[in-house]
Amino acid sequence: MAGDFELATQLWTRAATTRMTRQAADAPAVHAAAAGALYCWTQLKDRNAALGTGPDLVRLLRSLPSLDARHLQLTQQRLQFLHREPSHH
Repeated sequence: MAGDFELATQLWTRAATTRMTRQAADAPAVHAAAAGALYCWTQLKDRNAALGTGPDLVRLLRSLPSLDARHLQLTQQRLQFLHREPSHH
């Protein structure tokens, strides 16, 4: 995964989602996986990769009751910005 932030975002998001099937949404392992997903997503420079993985991340962050609301807000703001930004292809 070294340097592949898109794959890392997907894997961390899936890990957090899977952990929530067996643990509480506020469990430390769930939050650690969500934090990993968020960090990797913020490292994505590719617009399409960020747009592709962002919605799953937002769903995950919304499902964490003890999450700092600023994390979700910043993620949603970045997605909105990316949707408005013209593609450079």
